[in-house]
Amino acid sequence: MKDKKVLDVTAGNKGMWFDKKDGRCFFIDKREGEIPMADNDLYRGNGIKLKPWTLNIEPDLIADFTCLPLEDNSFHLVVFDPPHAFFGKSGFMAKQYGTLKDTDWREMIRKGFAECFRVLKQNGVLIFKWNETDILTSEILKLTDEKPLFGHKSGKQSKTHWITFMKDDCL
Repeated sequence: MKDKKVLDVTAGNKGMWFDKKDGRCFFIDKREGEIPMADNDLYRGNGIKLKPWTLNIEPDLIADFTCLPLEDNSFHLVVFDPPHAFFGKSGFMAKQYGTLKDTDWREMIRKGFAECFRVLKQNGVLIFKWNETDILTSEILKLTDEKPLFGHKSGKQSKTHWITFMKDDCL
């Protein structure tokens, strides 16, 4: 792990990664294993039937992003893409992305931000991804004292926000 410069604290199936085995990154998730993702009864919102497939979750370390078993100031770049909606716990979207259902989501996200900044080196960068399915980005940004540098909206409805922070203890 000492040779890794990048940390993904919510790696899941590493869906955003071009190289899911990128040697520069240390991948963490609180889950591990193969999760069946579709059956004959599962349809997209447009009525098209989904083909069965398996979600493979293979982190380097099984851990929760709210309590990382890592040293302070360890990584140059941290990626944080926490659950962002109140999906049912056993549904397709919850299996893939996790859920805020039945959680103290404010405390969970607050702790997640704190842990990400704790393990980030001075002048290190945090890339934060949030989708406004259920909670506005402005509400989420209130859960950290850190000041974002810039961001970008994406997706058909511009509900996904990519936000960049830099750890700077001097501000």
